[in-house]
Amino acid sequence: MKLWKKAVAMVLTAVTTVSLAGCGGALKQSSGTQAAGTTAAAGSAETTKAAAGEESKAKADAKVLTMTFALSEASPHYPAAQKFKELVEEYTDGAYTVNVFPNSSLAGGDQLGAIQMVQKGTISCGWLSPLVQCAMEPNLQALSIPWIWKDTDTIDKTLRPGTDVDKALNRILEKTGYIAVAYAENGFRQLTNNKREVRKPEDMKGIKFRVLGSDMLFKVFNGLGADPMDMNFSELFTGLQQGAIDGQENPISTAIVPNKYYEVQKYITLWNYVYEPHPLMFNLKLWNSFDDATKEAIQKAAVEACDYQRQISRDSTASGIETMKAAGCEIVELTPEEIQAFKDISDPITEEYAKQFDEELVSAIQAANQ
Repeated sequence: MKLWKKAVAMVLTAVTTVSLAGCGGALKQSSGTQAAGTTAAAGSAETTKAAAGEESKAKADAKVLTMTFALSEASPHYPAAQKFKELVEEYTDGAYTVNVFPNSSLAGGDQLGAIQMVQKGTISCGWLSPLVQCAMEPNLQALSIPWIWKDTDTIDKTLRPGTDVDKALNRILEKTGYIAVAYAENGFRQLTNNKREVRKPEDMKGIKFRVLGSDMLFKVFNGLGADPMDMNFSELFTGLQQGAIDGQENPISTAIVPNKYYEVQKYITLWNYVYEPHPLMFNLKLWNSFDDATKEAIQKAAVEACDYQRQISRDSTASGIETMKAAGCEIVELTPEEIQAFKDISDPITEEYAKQFDEELVSAIQAANQ
């Protein structure tokens, strides 16, 4: 009996020892698994940190293009510029990025000064106004001859890379140090004033309008009996508010509504007298320094961003009219017959100017609008 009890005790001791050994093994395995998990997590964190570091370094190494335009952050140009930045980074695989400067801020608000900075290469590129740039190259006024553009479908088909108008325009621009790679828009310029409703040419008599600095447009306004004046775009709201001028002409979506001119103007006349494209122009020397793949990538980004800008612009024009109505402005939309009365006066003036402009460019625009 004593031997049997001793045998049982020995067996129990052995089982207990094996069990404890088993538990000890399990604990060691669990501890090992936890350690491996911690190592994996640490490795993952290091990988993420390294990837972030590489991305940061890539952005730091990206070549920076500077972009200017005269309009504000509230205009369709600003979100389209951000789109351009994103697309350039995407299509160049991060080799290039874009810093965006609205309000001609790199030139202290001087629109012509910013245009000249692109010419010199101080600024890489920008959405530039041919009607301001015509102070340097008068032929650019051909793009904005009053009532020369038939409709937006014609505009969208014509103002694209590779068309006859694009080729004729770039032949002119390249002589002055620019190249247009795509086309956004300032849009159709409308008339506002504080004096009276304008429905016929006689209604414009004696009204002081700020008119964009184009000899042709000054002559047209003179012919219509108005008193045209030049004024820096950045000073326009104050000029209207203080009564230094009575009215102005600008597009709804890019200027009248974003800059709130309607708050200091009573009468709005929709007459679509001038369509103003805003080509995305690069400094020519900089553009020619890009290899073919970079040119292709940046131009693709430019075309898509400009298409995006035009769509925002047109959507904003419709909503902008409602905004002005709600603010108490009187909206006058001229009929084709009423517009013809203005054209009867302006056409002889613009025809004389058209004879002075680059023949190839004028002919290409006219042919597209037949």
